[in-house]
Amino acid sequence: MAGTSRRRHRESSFHRGYENISGVSEAVRKLRQKGEHVLTAAKQALKEGADMIVNDAKSRCPVRTGKLRDSIKAESLEDGAAYEISADAKNQNNVAYGQFVEFSPNGHPFLYPAMDAQRDAVKNHVKQAIDNAVARGS
Repeated sequence: MAGTSRRRHRESSFHRGYENISGVSEAVRKLRQKGEHVLTAAKQALKEGADMIVNDAKSRCPVRTGKLRDSIKAESLEDGAAYEISADAKNQNNVAYGQFVEFSPNGHPFLYPAMDAQRDAVKNHVKQAIDNAVARGS
């Protein structure tokens, strides 16, 4: 008999709790809106972070003609949720030579050192943008 009253109590508590929830659809809509707002802010900050890396890489890049430096760019992937940073200048034989400058034994690395140098700054920039977006609301 004690088990029966507990079951009724739990069932009735659950039922009452469900009935007292109001505005669920509105709350879900607001959460989705806030999520989109935060995602937009994060993507913008990530773009700015990619630009920080590009600028650093350009300042580290050896310059003979300027073609390699001018080819350094950030390309948006996954609708701005990721970026690919590359240097794809080609010589007169149509061979991309940025990788040789970056990785050859006598080369002059510029992309990876820029990414290493800017990693924490970019992370902090994105984190701050997310924090600000959450604090602002939608």
